[in-house]
Amino acid sequence: MNVTISKIEVKAIDERGALHYFSTNRSGEFLLVYRKAGSVSGQHYHTGKSAGKNPEEMLLVQGTLTMNWKNLGTGETGTVNIEAPSRVVIQANIWHEVKALTDIIFIELNSLVDGSEDTYRL
Repeated sequence: MNVTISKIEVKAIDERGALHYFSTNRSGEFLLVYRKAGSVSGQHYHTGKSAGKNPEEMLLVQGTLTMNWKNLGTGETGTVNIEAPSRVVIQANIWHEVKALTDIIFIELNSLVDGSEDTYRL
């Protein structure tokens, strides 16, 4: 699978709002990212040499985005619209870009070091 999207299901909802659960086996520093509507991020791929990018995982906690991707091994391409709350998993050697359709907030389950050691542009 190139890119996997799964909804983060609501566990409880009342007049105060909603509660969602997610779990991860990752630890350490994570990135909390804010992007403005119309912005484009990513436009890169990861080889998988960094554990935090193999695969890359992000939690879209607010907003809507379009993700474009290309499998660098097979040439297969895809486009998917993603609404929060969702978990996105991007396998190694998948070029990807994120276009924010609204203001978005997401958490990357990796550190800046993970990204700097394993990020490549075409």
